[in-house]
Amino acid sequence: MMALCGALAVYIKRLCYKGFYLIYIAGFIMSEALIPNIELFIANIDPFSRLPASLMQKVTSTVKITYLAKGEVIASPKNEQDKYLFIVKTGAVEQRLLDGSLRGRLEEDDVFGFSLFSSSETRYQITAIENALLYMVPAKTIYHIQSHYPEYAQHFTAKPEDRIHSAVESTWSDMGDSSFFNRVSQVCSDKFVEVQSDTPIFQVATRMREQSTSCAVVKNQGQLVGIVTDTDMIERVIVAQKSTQLPISEIMSGLPITTTPDASVFDAAVCMMEKNIKHLPILENAQVTGLLSLYQLFQNHRIQAVYLINKIKKSQDEAELARYMPEREQVFLALANDKVPADLISTLLSIIMDTVNQRLIEIAIARLGAAPCDFCWIASGSHARKEANLLSDQDSAIILSDQSTDKDKVYFRHLAMIVTKGMDLCGYELCSGKFMAVTAKWCQPLSIWKEYYKKWVRSPDYERLLNLSVFLDTRVIYGNQQYRQTLVNEFKEMTAEPIFLSKLVRDAVENRAPLGIFHKLVLTKNEKNEKTLNIKRYGINIIVDLARIYALSAKSDTCNTSERLLAANKAGLIDDATLKNILSAYNFLKSFRFSYQFDMLSKGLTPSNHIDPDYFGSFERKHIKDAFRLIDNWQQFTKMKFS
Repeated sequence: MMALCGALAVYIKRLCYKGFYLIYIAGFIMSEALIPNIELFIANIDPFSRLPASLMQKVTSTVKITYLAKGEVIASPKNEQDKYLFIVKTGAVEQRLLDGSLRGRLEEDDVFGFSLFSSSETRYQITAIENALLYMVPAKTIYHIQSHYPEYAQHFTAKPEDRIHSAVESTWSDMGDSSFFNRVSQVCSDKFVEVQSDTPIFQVATRMREQSTSCAVVKNQGQLVGIVTDTDMIERVIVAQKSTQLPISEIMSGLPITTTPDASVFDAAVCMMEKNIKHLPILENAQVTGLLSLYQLFQNHRIQAVYLINKIKKSQDEAELARYMPEREQVFLALANDKVPADLISTLLSIIMDTVNQRLIEIAIARLGAAPCDFCWIASGSHARKEANLLSDQDSAIILSDQSTDKDKVYFRHLAMIVTKGMDLCGYELCSGKFMAVTAKWCQPLSIWKEYYKKWVRSPDYERLLNLSVFLDTRVIYGNQQYRQTLVNEFKEMTAEPIFLSKLVRDAVENRAPLGIFHKLVLTKNEKNEKTLNIKRYGINIIVDLARIYALSAKSDTCNTSERLLAANKAGLIDDATLKNILSAYNFLKSFRFSYQFDMLSKGLTPSNHIDPDYFGSFERKHIKDAFRLIDNWQQFTKMKFS
């Protein structure tokens, strides 16, 4: 087959000849096998993912495809036949109004053009800011959906607030509440192509097309060596103008991340989010037995954390990052609306926070120049534990090399200021206790940090216990991971000593679960002098604090509260019944808090940890009391155990 070449800007036109589809690219004809399955792709893109299969086929039969080289422009339409709803398959484009001002930037999987179908049409031109492949749905098709299928019309409205509302009202996943705790083997797909590393590209593309799959796994001498997706075919073959006679090993992604059949769907989803991958092969005895994709897990929702993460990673400055942050709230609303497990919601919000933090550090380094010495940026608090929520503030620190100078510290103070201000701009409030890297005390060489921990552990007065409660929960966000591990290893034995743990317990049991006489809920006044239930302070935080103590006693490095409880159980410090009870109480309180915050946001109110007692129904009140009773009993048991 002839290698692709021609003008930088090419128009791809879909024709049907005797039942076979051909693609014309810059005057050359090639098999459609190299073009990804349009139906398969669009079926996973909101709002098209909401359409029934019969209507989807009608829509995709009208789709046109165009390729824009960087800088190429699509002018504002002058008539109806020039109007399209656009889907960005690869690359990125920007919209500029006719006066030249920027309207928005779009990238992979973004859908735009809704405003062209309203009476108050917004006119703009489209410019490719990267080489881009666009799928174009004609206006005639959109009008047909709106007029003949009113049940789907609201998903194609020009008003973004209506689209967002319909998205939030939709189900986040078809898989059910407990699906994220299923085994990977229970939900994975067996629809994938397996090829050898020397198989020609065009043969792989043909097989992917025939089997209606967007992914192929590549093996060599019985071992998995790579993975190829339909996007790789576009970017590494069509756009790069490579010969399709080359072996697939030329364009595959080598050494793919894998998982096992008995891994939980929850862990697999988190892995894909953290590694920014969309396909995860399931490997058993060196054989690929299935494939898990993000589209499977989140197939009916467009507002997904993975797309937001991609945008964050490509942001050029703090202002652009801040523009994407309303989508973080939409991610939360969608997940909470569908009662997705609280652990997964917290984990995804933590990954988003990680990505914002990391991108701001990269922006700061690009602005200030390379770091003058080795360093480590750590998160603490709920961020470190991967238990973030919409109210999580900033808790951070910097560990510097012991070779750092006073001049180096000036550099890192500037870096910390850029990052801290950027996080605040993105909605992560400044820590009221000033436990942030921008505070000089928390930006020090490793040797100084060692001295801090020694003082805190040997003489744990109130202030030092407060410092410990913050910096016993740490996780590396950026830089040299070994610095944090050095601190953990050095003080693991010291922090496991009974005398030290007993002091932590005395502090941890001061806040009692809010149950009064006859187990009535005890309310406290908030900043507005209103009586509320502070579910964080008197419920969730008690479990967090006690789990930390048990993890220290078990000499566990883990930071997440649920994982700490499991580690304590494994070490024989809490029995199976206690583990089950406390995990149940913890998960219920977190889920209830998210439900309350979801309702507040839905009503246009500011979310809070202070819950209005009028919000409780009989079901909630009963189970909250049950959770608090379990916590109170555990506090008393722990007090006796470590006395």
